[in-house]
Amino acid sequence: MRLTNYNTIKIIPGIYYFSVVSFFLIIFLNFQLDGTLFPSKRYYYLALASIFVGLVYVYFGWKYFEYDSEGEVVVFLNRGVILSNFLNYRGNAIEIRRSRIVDYKVYNFLIYKRLIIYIESNNKSYSRHCNITFVSPRKINYLKQSLNKLIKKNKS
Repeated sequence: MRLTNYNTIKIIPGIYYFSVVSFFLIIFLNFQLDGTLFPSKRYYYLALASIFVGLVYVYFGWKYFEYDSEGEVVVFLNRGVILSNFLNYRGNAIEIRRSRIVDYKVYNFLIYKRLIIYIESNNKSYSRHCNITFVSPRKINYLKQSLNKLIKKNKS
């Protein structure tokens, strides 16, 4: 089974660059209008802070996710969306043999989702994690079904 969140992620660079432009446009217009763009400085700083928090969330939270369980190896791939074609410094590829996956958990926080895979290798257990924040709920259910099937097969 192959899963990806490409359709959701492909609009993110446009949103990110639009937000960067609007951030600097607000600063420029407020400077050109001598601080009269907003009724008070409080609204000006609130607008800048909200755009900045949104930019940080988009940059660190929205990642491309790919899952491939075809073959002998299960592959989980995470990589950044912004500048990932040039600098893939946030890439996270996990390749695990099917027989070594012991368990998994999906944590659903308010604005962040994480998949944790528990692996057993040479009598040692360890875990790896993936960001699945912008994988659709339907695809998360498919992912859970696939992993449950794989774990059930490993236990028998």
